[in-house]
Amino acid sequence: MLTVGPPPAMAAAAPRLSGAVGRVFTGTSPTAWDPALRPFLADLVRPFGTGLREDLLVDGAGHSFGEMAEALLPDLVDDREPVDLLVLAYALHDLRLGRSTATHLSDRCPGRPAAFAVCDQGSAAPFTAVRLIESYFAGGACSRAVLLVVEQSALHYELAAPAPLPDRHTAVGLRFDTDGAPLTVRQRTAVEPAHVAAVLAAEVAALRGDRADTTLIACARLAGLLPPGIAHVVAAEGQPCTGVWYELATGRPEGLVLLAEYTPEVGVLSLSALDVPAPARPLADARAVAG
Repeated sequence: MLTVGPPPAMAAAAPRLSGAVGRVFTGTSPTAWDPALRPFLADLVRPFGTGLREDLLVDGAGHSFGEMAEALLPDLVDDREPVDLLVLAYALHDLRLGRSTATHLSDRCPGRPAAFAVCDQGSAAPFTAVRLIESYFAGGACSRAVLLVVEQSALHYELAAPAPLPDRHTAVGLRFDTDGAPLTVRQRTAVEPAHVAAVLAAEVAALRGDRADTTLIACARLAGLLPPGIAHVVAAEGQPCTGVWYELATGRPEGLVLLAEYTPEVGVLSLSALDVPAPARPLADARAVAG
């Protein structure tokens, strides 16, 4: 859902990562105590024959995407830096149902940017969001964008089939400008689990080239499939959507940084390459916060 039209007459450019912040949130959100949550969820799950998690409803568990993401905005942009585009990416739905959270965040972001969400792609959603941001920059419709990747750990109903669930409330914010660290994204579709290791090795080799100063940040499900001979960081298993992005935002790696994520539910292998020059430290403007 777009809140406003894209600004006209901007020069085409490639988005560059100029800031990153990650935060783990404790406690719960006031939304978790909303009396409308129970009947809304009951109606939602009734056709599928699954039950509600009464323990989570009684405990008031969960956190709102809007509250988490909004808390990151001051660390990414200020009132003197209007944003042209805001994208929200997530895998499991928000605790606060029935609201366009991207539109809500646009209203609280400098510039009241065009805003939309990317979902229903599992952990591939943030990578797809970056590709969409690239298209806005390339078309001259954007010169500053914010990507917010969010997940919260309380799923208030039973699942018909197993799925990776977060074990903490986490939000990551990425700022893109025309100046900063160049970033590219590649996604391979229809990748069978048996072929993931080979495809990953080929993609990493193509992105890495002859760079020795390379760090690979991989999701937990790729931990046993990483190509040899490359420094790597494995993201926490309890952060299925935010994990690799949280490590990027809080770890402050330098050199050529590769992010790798595999989403078996949709068969997508996603990779991102980010070149962070050591002297410039372009990500230092935004703070990494935990707590």
